[in-house]
Amino acid sequence: MSNLEQLTLSLRIRERTSFIDGTHLHNYILNSMPHLHSFFFDIVTERVRFDQHLRPSPGDILSIFTERGYNANCYVNYDHHDLGRCHVYSLPFNMERIRPITGSFPGGRFMNIRVLHMFDIVQSFEHEFFAQISLSFPVLNHLTLSNTISKNVTPLQQILKPENASSIIEFSHLVELGCFDVHIDYVEQFLSNLNTRLPCLSKLHVKYEHLVTVTENFTRNATRINCAKLKHIDFVYNVKIMRSKNFYLYFPLLYHHKSHYS
Repeated sequence: MSNLEQLTLSLRIRERTSFIDGTHLHNYILNSMPHLHSFFFDIVTERVRFDQHLRPSPGDILSIFTERGYNANCYVNYDHHDLGRCHVYSLPFNMERIRPITGSFPGGRFMNIRVLHMFDIVQSFEHEFFAQISLSFPVLNHLTLSNTISKNVTPLQQILKPENASSIIEFSHLVELGCFDVHIDYVEQFLSNLNTRLPCLSKLHVKYEHLVTVTENFTRNATRINCAKLKHIDFVYNVKIMRSKNFYLYFPLLYHHKSHYS
């Protein structure tokens, strides 16, 4: 290890007494690598308990990395139990995967990321945040959502905004979407083409009852376009599917490929 010249580190650590920062990396990892000239990192420290008045801010974390000569960005979350999560990563980001992000993610440009998991247990994901995600991850193929908090602005309210026509989001390369552990608002957000365009979507993970509701029992035109190319639907539980004519008409490729819903 002492002769290592390049290091890429993706790390998740839980239940420490402090966040991992530039000092930790320098003292415990990099100090023993005198020949290292390239260091890329993506580090999450989570479930760290802090007193409410002693919570480090993103600026506090970044200042230590800057002092050590690292170009990085980070964001910090604290839940209702004073447990903190810090996600810090080097820039420019050259890995093909990034650790799961929350609603506090500050954005940026990530040209290599094709698989992404978004989750939050404190705040909702709003339309503007998804717009930021589509710009930050332009080649995204697989997206998984985990958020059971309803949106502050419902998808219907978003549609009624006068500026909505110019704010429709497009995920041009998204092939697979996971909406298992979510509020129904996010199923509406992605399947309605009045909010989001998904021209390549072919695989969907969703609760059956959410799909029935959002598509108005497989009759709604606003969700028909984003569903038209689906070849595989994976339902969360083993449910009895009503194999109506509307169902097969709504998912023509699902029917013709004899594929594949489970």
